[in-house]
Amino acid sequence: MTENKRPSLKQVKPTLKKSSAWSIDPEVMKKHQQMINFLRNEIWNVEVELKKMKVILDQLVDFDPSDLKSLSSVEWQEVANAELTSYYEEWVEVIEWLFDGYFMVGNDQKKYPVPMNYSSKTKLVPGDMLKLKVMPDWKFIYKLIKPAERKHLRAILSRTDENKFTAVTDEGTVYFLNQAAVTFFKGAPGDELYIIVNEKDNTSFAAIEAIIKR
Repeated sequence: MTENKRPSLKQVKPTLKKSSAWSIDPEVMKKHQQMINFLRNEIWNVEVELKKMKVILDQLVDFDPSDLKSLSSVEWQEVANAELTSYYEEWVEVIEWLFDGYFMVGNDQKKYPVPMNYSSKTKLVPGDMLKLKVMPDWKFIYKLIKPAERKHLRAILSRTDENKFTAVTDEGTVYFLNQAAVTFFKGAPGDELYIIVNEKDNTSFAAIEAIIKR
């Protein structure tokens, strides 16, 4: 009678199928990047909430019980600014921050140049919230996502000694202008113009609504 013996480990030699090259599944890499982007966004959200709470806490610490109106002095604009952030959409870096009249100033304090043609066409004013996409080929794509509160004024087109166009209101307030917009409207000193400014922020920059030739 032949006895069945279990083969020893030495006798069992698994065969591995060798691949000549590693193959990378694009879907796997896409999901991998999505997970990274998700975690980055979550971290940013936590940092935003902490900053907002810190701003409010600092205001509450300074609360004067004898002055009930002191609670209304919370710097809500600073809290609103805390909501501005950076994140990734698919493979594209996205930055959200405020327009200062010439640049979009990021939360990293970098200044991103906004094309004059775009700011002129969109009639941007300081305080507008912009969304910037930095494409893989380093092309910048801007989009206005939250306009600041606006006020319309009448002014006269003027020119400085440095040959820069400005707007002078009836009250004598001087606003700097987008030079590309003046050129587009073919403005000349003395022309009547209508401008748009940030209603809540006393900045020195205005967007051009229209120019009436004298």
